[in-house]
Amino acid sequence: MPEIFALSTESLLIIALIVFIGGMIKGFLGFGMPIFATPLLALFMPLLAVIPLMAVPVLFSNIYQAKLNKPFKQYFSRFWPLGLFQIAGVVIGVQILVSANTDLLKLGLGLIVICNVCLRIFKLKLRIPSAQEGYFGPFGGLVAGFVGGTTSFVGPLLVLYLSSLENLKKDDFVRVIAFLYLGGFIPMYGGLAVLDAFTWQQLAGSAAICLPMLTGVYYGERLRSVISENLFERAVMLTLGSVALSLIYQSAINLF
Repeated sequence: MPEIFALSTESLLIIALIVFIGGMIKGFLGFGMPIFATPLLALFMPLLAVIPLMAVPVLFSNIYQAKLNKPFKQYFSRFWPLGLFQIAGVVIGVQILVSANTDLLKLGLGLIVICNVCLRIFKLKLRIPSAQEGYFGPFGGLVAGFVGGTTSFVGPLLVLYLSSLENLKKDDFVRVIAFLYLGGFIPMYGGLAVLDAFTWQQLAGSAAICLPMLTGVYYGERLRSVISENLFERAVMLTLGSVALSLIYQSAINLF
């Protein structure tokens, strides 16, 4: 019997709460649900069972937040080079992952992110004008995808790139990053499905936790709607800084 259906009622309620809070983080920031939920869910079941458990919530949350309606065409025309090169970077990075020291790579990623966050604290934020996105987009996507392929953390550098763009408001930021996540997650989960990495029972368990997740996303979006752009950016940087410090700490312990 799959792990989630074998758990006690108390454990299932705690899992629902974890997924709900992860959904709120995702709804508020546009990212961060797997980073928050995965280690906590691993306390109740094997990590290899948690990864497929998160598949449907991650996919649905990004489809929901991308809001693929008519105005979405504007985002697609602006960001498709970033998304395309992100996928290419993931493919290259995965090849290196086979032989590379992932702890060293994650340590480097953490240091890059924390340095960028510190620069922003001191008002030395990189600004990419709209006219220059055609040059920076493919490069940013390739680097973010490459780092994601080698470390499984594509989000931090995508967030740094998007938060450096001019004329990208908080709601647009969330929709665009959901679109970019879909560009990476759909091929990844599609490949896992082709390889029979998911069972029907695992998919059923994954679908079952979508309700608390989507409820959390809804309330997270409501919270985002009442805060200012500056406060939203501070929340993004605080979350990124926490992720970076966690990467540095865990990698340093494993390396030294």
